[in-house]
Amino acid sequence: MLNGHPVIDADSHIHDYQLDWPALLPAELRDVAPRTVYEPSGFAHIEVEGRLLPGGEHNLEARNAEWSRDPSRWSPPRRGEFEAAARLPDMDEMGIDICVVFGGHCFLVSSKVESSEVANATLRAYNEHLGRYCATAPDRLKGVAMVAMQSPRSAAAELERAVSELGLVGVVLPPHHANGTTLDDPGLDPIWATAEALDVPVCIHTIGAQISPIQAFLDDTVMGHAYGGIPSMLALGHLITGGVLDRFPRLTFCFLETGAGWVPYFMDRLQGSYATFGSRVHPLGRTPEEYLRGGQLYFAADPDELTLPAVVDAIGADWLVIGSDYCHPEGMCPHTMRVLADRDDLSPDVRRKILYENPKRLYRF
Repeated sequence: MLNGHPVIDADSHIHDYQLDWPALLPAELRDVAPRTVYEPSGFAHIEVEGRLLPGGEHNLEARNAEWSRDPSRWSPPRRGEFEAAARLPDMDEMGIDICVVFGGHCFLVSSKVESSEVANATLRAYNEHLGRYCATAPDRLKGVAMVAMQSPRSAAAELERAVSELGLVGVVLPPHHANGTTLDDPGLDPIWATAEALDVPVCIHTIGAQISPIQAFLDDTVMGHAYGGIPSMLALGHLITGGVLDRFPRLTFCFLETGAGWVPYFMDRLQGSYATFGSRVHPLGRTPEEYLRGGQLYFAADPDELTLPAVVDAIGADWLVIGSDYCHPEGMCPHTMRVLADRDDLSPDVRRKILYENPKRLYRF
């Protein structure tokens, strides 16, 4: 708890690159299963389909030396990213009562692997690993299933299994697949229908610039991280203009790890574009502004976003959550929640909503 109020961490992480994927996949897929390979520096990649994911060189020691995050506001990776028992004291230190847990390298499987068979089998094994991790403390650790866009009907079946049998509390997808599949593709409707029937949220989690259509222009670390949220902006537009929110009116989405300051800007631009060019030839059930304030869309804010009060004014305080990003450098771990809780430009009511009431409603706790 912080300041006498409970706290729900809406977006935290475990590592999954240490898993022995060939041993976890069916025997017939072991020759093509992902494998973890390490650079001499210790940086891990998933090798699959003849590629290293993420691509390029990632010298870990050099990258750590480049990071300029104030060390008093961030700590390096912790054992709790691998071991659930080590996670709980970290949660206590951070004032977190419940963590909603996502994976790591498996985001690249869901967004870049071409084989639907390999992707489905890998993510099924990942979900089982996540379920075991969270079962260590089921009242405090809540996992979100990852499914493969490559095969929506299989993904829908896996989502049902993950919620019903493994106790996971939602589903996460990338903003789009590297093959060009976007969230308004009607082929994805089995996933949306299953999530709506199960009454679980859909989380759209950025993976930075790695599947961004502007990746070729992002040739340094600062630019890559600053513009890594563009796929999420595209995804939001696809959900609204592609009619997904109309076809599944009880379905809720949450956009994670892109901040929230872009939302009012995007709302204004989409609203203006729709009013000028789209309302006659591409009619929607509501205007873009109404969708943004309508209760189906949530956004995870960063704790120190200067524009956060303006976001509250634009879309309301009821659709904002916060994630620690445990334990990535942009997440300010272990101070994330306290930074938000101590802000004096947000009312106590708004802070309480972001830290507890909104994520409780979003994840149906």
